[in-house]
Amino acid sequence: ERGGYLPNAHGEAVAEAGQTMESAALAAERKVRGADARLSGLVRIATSEMLGAYLLPRLLERFMAEHPEIEVEVNIANRAVNLERHEADLALRATPHPPQDLIARQVGEIGSALFASPALAARLTPGLRPESLPWIGFGEEMANVLQARWLREAVPDARPKLRMDAFVAILQTAAAGAGVAILPVFAAAQDPRLVRISAPLDAPAMPIWLLTHPDVRGNARVRALLRYVAEHTPPLLERLLCDGPACEQVCPLPGRRRGP
Repeated sequence: ERGGYLPNAHGEAVAEAGQTMESAALAAERKVRGADARLSGLVRIATSEMLGAYLLPRLLERFMAEHPEIEVEVNIANRAVNLERHEADLALRATPHPPQDLIARQVGEIGSALFASPALAARLTPGLRPESLPWIGFGEEMANVLQARWLREAVPDARPKLRMDAFVAILQTAAAGAGVAILPVFAAAQDPRLVRISAPLDAPAMPIWLLTHPDVRGNARVRALLRYVAEHTPPLLERLLCDGPACEQVCPLPGRRRGP
């Protein structure tokens, strides 16, 4: 259609045949990979920036030591990769609804709370009204994430003067003392430059899913990484919650719930 041309019936038939051939070739490739019984070679796992920076490194260190013949390539992308087109073998995603055409296993949940630098937290008066906090808000690309929705609904009068569109950048900015941020507890708890200043948000936790295509689940190295991540993610998340910074309770949140 570019350049003003439209495909005729013959062109559409050729395009459809090409798509069918490509799908068949991809399916054959997946089946070959799925039959590989070797605990060696490359496994590609796709994940988001936050999970790739604050969760996977702790998991992969021991996995790589236990499987010296396996190579792991991590694809950091906040978009959903296409496992059917073999853009990755596995995906680790935080999403409320995993794709129905993939094998999905929930391996944990992400809860959030308010965090600030110790210096900023010390300057905040206990019992401060939530709308008066120096918020680090969310840019347009993050307008629909759970934390952004919670802020709009729970603190409608909040007026962040600083907004960002990536959790890693928000975490780093809060750690530098620029404001108060709503952050995933598992990530913020790992940064000694942050303290938690509220109870966990009164909002549904975001499930973390481990995803793979049915055709490659028989691949030995894919199965080994899948099994390892599924087994070790829940205790790791629990440990991060328990080992995180003490809650200063500077800001009582509306409708807060009990939690670690």
